[in-house]
Amino acid sequence: MAIKLTEHTYGTHVFMRLRLDNKRIEEIDAYITETGWTYHTSADNNPDFPKPEIRAQIIKAFHELY
Repeated sequence: MAIKLTEHTYGTHVFMRLRLDNKRIEEIDAYITETGWTYHTSADNNPDFPKPEIRAQIIKAFHELY
């Protein structure tokens, strides 16, 4: 299971740093909008990772820990 390292909430913005099951430390910025959640993850800007796979893991872990 993922481990929450840091969480900061600023109104409709949530920042979280977490450690995934594979021991990677990742970050997510989640925004609550009128249409639901919008995400920006640390995998979005890193061309070395398989983005959709890592991004999905980060979002899943965020919802488990939030």
